Amino acid sequence: MDGMSASQKAPDRADKRPCIAVTTVHTVFETGAKNYRLLFGRALRVDTLRQAKGFTAQVARFAPGMRFGLDLWRRNTYGTMQWRCFVCEALRPGEEGEVVPYVAPAARVLLKTQGAAQSRVFLAWLAELERSGLDPISCPPATFEAAYFRLQGSRADAIPARRLSGRP
Repeated sequence: MDGMSASQKAPDRADKRPCIAVTTVHTVFETGAKNYRLLFGRALRVDTLRQAKGFTAQVARFAPGMRFGLDLWRRNTYGTMQWRCFVCEALRPGEEGEVVPYVAPAARVLLKTQGAAQSRVFLAWLAELERSGLDPISCPPATFEAAYFRLQGSRADAIPARRLSGRP
């Protein structure tokens, strides 16, 4: 023994890299019941927590400032019960954000939808955005914030997806 107690010794860390605060996103797929999935984003790491026939649970970790899209859909025997989509940015330490389901600790929300009609329009708009060659990760935040306000100010079941981009 070298004369030092166990509490005086520094912990043995195999990984000498600095710790960074991360935002975690939990995704779950259950055939015919729920699909909580990432729409886009470049996670630092994705771990599969559980996988079985028709069921997958994963956790993705995002560094501060990284953007991601989240689609939360679930149904029961009568059809869709809840459908929400979010476009978020991971928070830096000390920043305030909104509580988002399946996201910890919180996130800056750039866009959110509620219900099937808004979610369908948003997903069609996002697909159109990607088809036009734009990467949702590199778009300015104002792109999503403007789309959010256009979506809120109209009947989602009666507008074409391109209207979220400000085009007639």
